This record gives sequence, C-alpha cells and structure tokens, in this order.
Amino acid sequence: MQKIILPGLSALHYKVNAVTTKQVPNRPCDCAKSYQDALIRRSMLAFSKNGDSVKIKNVACIGTGFIGEEWALLFSLKQLNVTVHDSDRNRSKRLLGNIERRLHYLKRNGLIEGRQIKSALKRLTVHDSIEGAVKDADYVQESVYESYAVKKQVFWEIEKYVDRRALIGSSTSALSVSEIQKGMRAPGRCVIVHPMTPVYLMPLVEIVPSPKTSRATTITAQRFMSGLGKVPVVCKKEVPGFIVNRLQSAIYREAIDLVNRGVATVEEIDKVVTRGPALRWTFMGPFLVMHMAGGEGGIEHWMRHLADSYKLRWDDMATWSAIPQEAKRKVDEGIRGYRFLRQHRYVDLLRWRDEKLLKQLKAL
Repeated sequence: MQKIILPGLSALHYKVNAVTTKQVPNRPCDCAKSYQDALIRRSMLAFSKNGDSVKIKNVACIGTGFIGEEWALLFSLKQLNVTVHDSDRNRSKRLLGNIERRLHYLKRNGLIEGRQIKSALKRLTVHDSIEGAVKDADYVQESVYESYAVKKQVFWEIEKYVDRRALIGSSTSALSVSEIQKGMRAPGRCVIVHPMTPVYLMPLVEIVPSPKTSRATTITAQRFMSGLGKVPVVCKKEVPGFIVNRLQSAIYREAIDLVNRGVATVEEIDKVVTRGPALRWTFMGPFLVMHMAGGEGGIEHWMRHLADSYKLRWDDMATWSAIPQEAKRKVDEGIRGYRFLRQHRYVDLLRWRDEKLLKQLKAL
C-alpha cells in the first residue's frame, strides 16, 4: 500500500533570517506598525536558538467545532503539545474520543502507524478556560463561531492570558482581521490562517494579514504552515472571503441560479462539475485552463478570440447577493430528492469524502 506521510511527524524547526531590534517601549502602542514589527521580531528572537531559527512546540486551539478539532488532530500528529478549550463543555468532553476515532481511521488507510495514535493523544490536553489553554502557548489557533462579536471577545481573552511572544491565528473563512484586531494591545501578532476542510488532509491554507499585522508575523505563520506540510498562500489585500471562498461563492451562486431557473437539477449540476471541470481542477488552475484553451496563442488568444462569447455568458449570469426565497425552496427540494444522499448517513458521507480525497492525494 502506498503511504502518504502526514505533515508534522517531527517537531517543527524552521529557519528565519536573523533580525536585530532597537529598544522598544514597554507600553504598547495601538497603531504604530514599527513598534509591532519590533515586538514580533523580538518575539522571534526569543523563540530562537542563536538568533537564526524558530521553534513552535506548544499550540492552543480555542474552539473545538469540526475545524478546531481537525486543527488539534493535525497539530498533535506533528508532535506538538496541544491544549484545547471550548465554551461548550459537552463538545470538549467529546473531543478526545472524536480525535481518537479519526486517528484510527487514518491508520486503517495507511497514513499513520499505530504508535502515532498513542503519541498524538498524549499530547492533547483539554482545559476548562481560555487562560489555562493559552498560558504556555507559542501559537494560538482560534476557531470559534463566525461572528465579529464572539471573535473579538475571544481574542481579547486570549491576549489577556497568552505570552506576549505568541502569535494568534484565526480560522475565519470570510471575516476581516482588521475588524477582529480592533481593541487589541498588540494587533501586529494577529493574522488569519484559514484552512480548507478536512484540515488534516487538504493542503491549502490562506494567510491573510491586515495593515496592522507585522510582516514578521505573516512570514512566521507562512513558514509554520509550510512546516505542517500545508501549502500557504498569502492574500495581498483584505477582501471578504479571501481567495478560495470568493471563487467557490461565484460557482455556488451560479449553481443555485441554474436550479432556480429550471436549467438543471441539483444532482445534474453536481454531475456536470464532478465529471467535467473538477477532474482537471485537481491539477490545473483556472488560468492554466484558459491558457491551454487558447492553443498555441495561449491566454492572450483565448481572451481575444472568446471575449464576445464570454460576454454573452457573463451578461446573463446572476448578480444577486442574497439567495432568493424561491431558489432556497428549489435547492432544498433538490437535496431532499438527491438519491445518493438518501442512501447514506452524514457520518458515512464524511468517511466517503475522506476516502475519495485520499485516493486523489495518492494519485497527484
């Protein structure tokens, strides 16, 4: 059996350029980026050995819904010490059992060895408070409810108790880090680190800094994620939904609109995508597809030759930003009548999805 080695089977140890800092005031400045840069650079030196390397050993996961749980699994497999907290105590109680089941699933599929299950579980500790979870953390991954009010409160609490050298990442899929940072004493150490699910299988992660995020924070987050085996992409500007979810949102709106207009059923649209463009999307992005569609003339020929044809399509496409009620009804009907979904429980669908992803990853 071909084995995929999951990232993080040894402690992270990656190089960064040695930096020097001037003396900075003890009292933080709300908006001085130069101070934030100095603070984070000093933090990097504090983590380093001989000033030229960084180690992150202790990670805190705040919020243990399915994304936070998957982050915790990945971090623990990387031999990092992982502390977790969730305001829902019942969810916290289920966490270790859920992760253990996922670990056994990975073992059955040849991704990890049996000894790694015991090792990963030993590295996980559940805490009743944010303070307990973050107090020794080098890095914090927040994955709480997708709300500015909730995230701001959680970030405020994290900053209250976490070491001043620690970096704080948010798993948000659309919210602005500039807004989340408001009111923080040291916004320069905060950055969005948005994964795709399942976190322990999907390579992509988006790094989204704000103007107040230190450049050193962005670089450290990027290298940290690379050390996990992730493929980090840094967004150069803050936009709602970042990159991946904006692309997905465009497809989702058109798919919903086609159902609403009676062009195709829910099942037919899924079939069109999975048996058509999705096959090449596993190894070709949209610009490479466009370039190759232009033949020898490449993307320049494609844009010139097909401009009128694409204008006809784009002129006819939906532009709404709120799903019409009738469209919601039709999509809901389509899902209820979806033959494949009727035949499987949700837990079985998750297992089926992961198995399909594993086969794709082995093939790529």
